[in-house]
Order: sequence, then C-alpha cells, then structure tokens
Amino acid sequence: MIDELVRVGFSSQEARVYVALLRQPSATGYELAKIAGLQRANVYQVLATLAERDVVEQVSDSPARFLAKPPAMVLGRIKQETVQRCDSLIVDLATLARPAEPTAFWSLRGRESVLERAGALVSDARERIAVCLWADDLDWIGTPLRAAAQSGCQVVVNVFGDVPVDFGDVYRHEPPAKTVGGHLFTLAVDSGTALIASLDEPAGAVYTEHPALLRVVEKLIRDEAYLAAIYERLRPELEETFGRHLVELRARLLPPDQADALMSVVGFGADQEIVNDLLTES
Repeated sequence: MIDELVRVGFSSQEARVYVALLRQPSATGYELAKIAGLQRANVYQVLATLAERDVVEQVSDSPARFLAKPPAMVLGRIKQETVQRCDSLIVDLATLARPAEPTAFWSLRGRESVLERAGALVSDARERIAVCLWADDLDWIGTPLRAAAQSGCQVVVNVFGDVPVDFGDVYRHEPPAKTVGGHLFTLAVDSGTALIASLDEPAGAVYTEHPALLRVVEKLIRDEAYLAAIYERLRPELEETFGRHLVELRARLLPPDQADALMSVVGFGADQEIVNDLLTES
C-alpha cells in the first residue's frame, strides 16, 4: 500500500503516517511515530503537510490528536485532480507537438515482391482502386481487381492492349507494342496508398502513403483515363492535328531517346521528313 500511495503523489513518510492513522484513529504524534517507525519531529512535520492537503485533520489540542480523512474522499480527489491535470496537459502539449513527417516511400526489389505487394493493396481496398496496367498484367492482378469490384469498390482500369475486362470502369489505350517507356504499372488505393512499378527486368517498385506523392500518382492515372476517353471520342480530329497516335505531340514532349524509340514503332505513319523535324525539335 505504501508503494501505491507513493505512485499517486504521497511521499514515503506521508504514506506511512496516513496508513498508521487509518489503523489507529485519534492518535497523537508520539503514537504515530511509534507505529510508522519515524522520528517524532518528522511525524509532526508530515502531519502539518497532510493537514494542509486536507488528508488528515487535528481533532484535539491537549494532547494533539489526528484523524485520517476517508480514503474514498482523499483518493477520489487525487483521481479527479489527476484527470483534470492530464486533460489540460493534452491540450497544452498538442500545441507544441509537430506532426510526424510521413515516410516518403518504401522500395521493392524483384518481380515477385512487386506482384505480392500490389495484390495485397488491391485485396485490402475498401472504397476505390485506380490502376494503369498492360493487358498481360490482368493474368496476375485481374482476379483480386474483379473481387474488389464485386465487393463494392469503385475500380478504374486503364489497360494498354486489347483484352476483355468484365469489371470496373475501363479505359482502353494502344497496345504495349506502341508505347514507350517500358512496362509500367501504377496503382492508387483508397486515396491512401500508391504503388509505381517497372516490371521490366530488373523489376522494382516504390509504394508510398505520402499525401503529395499520392496525389501525383492519382492525377497520373486520372489523366490517362481522360486521354483514353477523349481519344476514343475525337480520334479523327486529334490525329488530323497531331498525327497518327498523336505522334507529333508525343514526340515533342518525350526525351530524345524515347522520341527516337517512338518513331521506330510500326504503324505511326510519320514519314522520314516529319520524323527528322520532330527529333530535331526535341
């Protein structure tokens, strides 16, 4: 009991005197010194302190005798004061505390690690999934995406290549053979986590919960959907202005090496003079 009283704010001597006084009500300082094993002078000093704190009270003068206040009253008051003090500290300290910076990203190495993490993120989704992928990726991520859609998640799929997709809001893009930049896979889940992967060997990825990075990934996926929808509706006008598969526009915005790779893709329909002009401007 002494140790427990010390933990709630009594000194060791105060605890011993209070317990002794509970055991022998109306005791004198001399009697309490004997029971508590303290010097008489120390006992009177402790009694004075306890009286100031309304833990004991003096009930007679000659000789001076003391009573302990009921434990329910004493400890109830300590409990109430402690709660109030803690509530006040919570408010005061909250004004000082700086929010922790979220971890920017985590790295993944190897195809299996990337596929495992992406699958886990999709399986844990509760509200919304947005993804950019190649048609072949549906072989490993299609089942969890379909399950998420069936469970009520909104699923937005940007798919590069001609493959049946029987779930979600689907936006179709050119086949992977007509893209540049390699095999990329981009995923955003519940506006809380994003994953950006390169599935070309050596495969690797980063995933993040950082709000700024997450917004960038979500915008990237959203813009891909915008482009697919616009291109499907306005393809003739767009290709008349920017060339087949938007080759002129895309080449201007790509780094020179990727622009060169773009021009080598069969079917863009740009003659050599246009190719040379575009690469020079890049």
